[in-house]
Amino acid sequence: MTMSKVSADRLKKAHPLLQKLFTAVAAETEIVILDSTRGRAAQELAYKKGNTKVHFGNSAHNYVPAIALDVCPLPVDWSRTGRQKFEKLGKEFVLPIAARLKIPIRWGADWNMNSVLTDEKFSDMPHYELHPWRSYAAKAKLFMLPLIGKERLR
Repeated sequence: MTMSKVSADRLKKAHPLLQKLFTAVAAETEIVILDSTRGRAAQELAYKKGNTKVHFGNSAHNYVPAIALDVCPLPVDWSRTGRQKFEKLGKEFVLPIAARLKIPIRWGADWNMNSVLTDEKFSDMPHYELHPWRSYAAKAKLFMLPLIGKERLR
C-alpha cells in the first residue's frame, strides 16, 4: 500500500522516527496524514475549535521536525462507528509496529498509556507523538513562519 503525495509531503516534515514508523504503517494499511508541523495560527485555530487543549508552543506539532502527527485510517470516518477504525489503526498497526521498531510513541486516545481508552478526559484519536515529546522538542526548533511587511517592524 502507499500513501498520497499530500500525506507523504506532510510525513517528510516529521521527525525521522515518525517517518520510519508511519512508512511502515502505510505499507500494511491505508492511512492519511492530516497534520504534522503546525504554526501559531493553525495551533490557535485548533485550540479555538476544541481540537486541542494547548496553545502554540505547548504542542508536539509546533516543532521542526514535527514530533507529532495526526493520522487517520482510510476511508476517513468521523462518525461514532468510525471510532472503531481509529482503534484498529492504533491497536493493530501503529502501537505494535512502534514496539517492533522500538519507537517510543504515545497515542492521543491513551494519554496515560494504560491501554484503557475509556478513562481519558480528552481523546484525540488521530494524534500520535514521540514520547516523551518534550525531550525531542529540546533538540528541535519551534516552528515560526517568517514575518512579512509591517509585521516585521513590530
